[in-house]
Amino acid sequence: MRRVGLVLMVIALVAPGCGLLMADTPAGPPESRVVVGSHGPSVPPPVPRRRPRPVADISGKWSGSWRGYDVMGVVRNEDATADLRQQGSRGTGRFVLHTTGVAAGMPIEVRNAGLTGVPVQFEVSGNRVAMRHELGSRLFAADFEVEGDRMLGRVRGAEPEVRIVLTRVRPPVAAASAGSVAAAPPGSVAPEPPPPPSSPPGPTLEPADSEPPTTAEPIAAAPASPPESTPAEPARPGPNEFTGSAAVKPIYFDFNKYAIRPGDAKILAANAEWLKTNPATPVLIEGHCDERGTIEYNLALGERRAQAARDYLISRGIAAERISIVSFGAERPVCTEATEECWSKNRRAVFLLGPR
Repeated sequence: MRRVGLVLMVIALVAPGCGLLMADTPAGPPESRVVVGSHGPSVPPPVPRRRPRPVADISGKWSGSWRGYDVMGVVRNEDATADLRQQGSRGTGRFVLHTTGVAAGMPIEVRNAGLTGVPVQFEVSGNRVAMRHELGSRLFAADFEVEGDRMLGRVRGAEPEVRIVLTRVRPPVAAASAGSVAAAPPGSVAPEPPPPPSSPPGPTLEPADSEPPTTAEPIAAAPASPPESTPAEPARPGPNEFTGSAAVKPIYFDFNKYAIRPGDAKILAANAEWLKTNPATPVLIEGHCDERGTIEYNLALGERRAQAARDYLISRGIAAERISIVSFGAERPVCTEATEECWSKNRRAVFLLGPR
């Protein structure tokens, strides 16, 4: 009997502890877990969920430059533009890198596109943008980081490296309507004029050019002058929109040279005068070479010839934004005979006029 009594006492002491252990055992998912302790039931705090990162909006027009090297190892810093349309985190558009015909490391698809640019697709994740040719990244791909109204990036796989810097082109600010007052909000009461001084009346001194006093009127801020709106950069016509004209004549170069000869400088001066009298006409300068030399070398030489002609026109007062250049190397000869007389006709810079 003594042993039975001891067993019953042990059971009586152990049973409450088992009940507490069972009550503290979690049942169900963490969100519905209730813990029972000495101070009653309690619910653990919910686990915070990570919020998705905001996606940058890069819709609109962008303008800037690309920096790299040409096939002759010369540093190039040329224009770059983009026109993008974004929906959600994805979008499409057109990307233009100017004067890439002689750029080392530039994808061949971008070189061939010229001023027409390449159609692109892009995906935005936070402030990072992955851009590629619409037919695949093997043709062209670039990675950017967005910093406010700037995009900094590089062409993927380019060797030597090609960096790109773009700035968002803001639309012109609408001029304020005439007569509008940039004063306090409607309904505000202008301060009353101060009371007259308490000194005895006497003659008052006024400036010599002061006008007779008039009745007091509410004081309002002067009309704000309309902000100077920056005109949007006009879209440049595509290469196919330029045509030849007898009004602007070609110039020619010595073998393996891109210096302007005195006789050709007179032709350039006449071309500049015609362009001054037609200020709305854009011009495209084509640089050409004879058949001697490698393809890459002739492309570079043709571009330097076109650039030399462009620089001369700018020095004569023609706006730089009106002038585009392109190099065809030896791809478009006007004479195909293997003679010096024929080659001299192919070493040229041709001027084409665009629509107004």
